This record gives sequence, C-alpha cells and structure tokens, in this order.
Amino acid sequence: MSTLKRPIILIGFMGAGKTSVGRALAQDYQCRFVDLDEHIASSESMSIPDIFSQYGENTFRSFEHKYLQQAMEQYEIISTGGGIISSDETFQFLKMVNADIIWLDAPFSVLYARIKDDPNRPKAKNSQKETLKNLYLSRVSRYNEIAFIKVSTNSTFNETIATIEKNISANDQY
Repeated sequence: MSTLKRPIILIGFMGAGKTSVGRALAQDYQCRFVDLDEHIASSESMSIPDIFSQYGENTFRSFEHKYLQQAMEQYEIISTGGGIISSDETFQFLKMVNADIIWLDAPFSVLYARIKDDPNRPKAKNSQKETLKNLYLSRVSRYNEIAFIKVSTNSTFNETIATIEKNISANDQY
C-alpha cells in the first residue's frame, strides 16, 4: 500500500527523466505509476508521433487532459509529457489539483543531448537546437508556477530520487 498522502505528478521538459524517476518512486513507495504519454498511446492505439501527424497537436493536448484526469483517479505517480502545460485547460487543472507537482529539470544542453536523436518525440524530431531551446524557455515559467519543488536531474539518479523523497517526507510533516 502506498505511503503517499497525495499523488505525485512529474512535469518538466523532454529528456528530464520523468518516466525513469516515476518508475523508481513507484517502486520505492510501492504504489501505482503511469507514464501519461504511454497511456495515451496505448488507449488510442497510436504512437504519439502518429497522433501528432494525423490529428495535430490540439487533439493530442485534449487527449492529454482527458487521460490526466482519469489517471488522477487510478495512479499515485504520474509522469507527464513535456508539453502538459501547453494547454490552458490542463494548466489550470494542474494549478488546482491536490497533488505534489515536481518539476524535473536539467541544463538545456543536457536535455538536448538526451532528446536530439529520439524519433518518438514529435516536438524534437527534425528540430534545430535553437528552436528546442526556445520551446524550453517558453515553458519554464509555467513549470515554475505549478511546481511544489524543482529537482535537478543533472546529478546521479540516486541523488535525484533521494532529493525528491526527502522533500516529500518533509512536506508530509505538515
């Protein structure tokens, strides 16, 4: 049984490590985890790039909102896609939700190195470094506005997990 008092929602740019961190936290806290992008792809029987190319980003964002609301009822830890804050509707939902929203971040150069050759990231595929940096910078203020804490994933994986768990534990004291 989970020892979490509230769900954890992991946000951050592509390549921040949301899925890896989410899986590790779910194992440590013995609770249910979902990668929202994987859940959308499975539920819609289409890859994220195929949803983008066939239906466009707006349709994907509406799927994202719908499945995030459903996931909140079924999972204790949710890793989101980097653009979860792009839709005003989803952004407002995240501002109001009773969850610990953790912003995973790293220097842009580190994020870029992690995502530059990944064909499963429609926003990164065939994009120039400067274009992606501008996308990253355009999202920073929204990540910051809704995050309970910001954690760097530019350290070791174990240090990242320890930092998150320490903050969750400290927050549970109140």
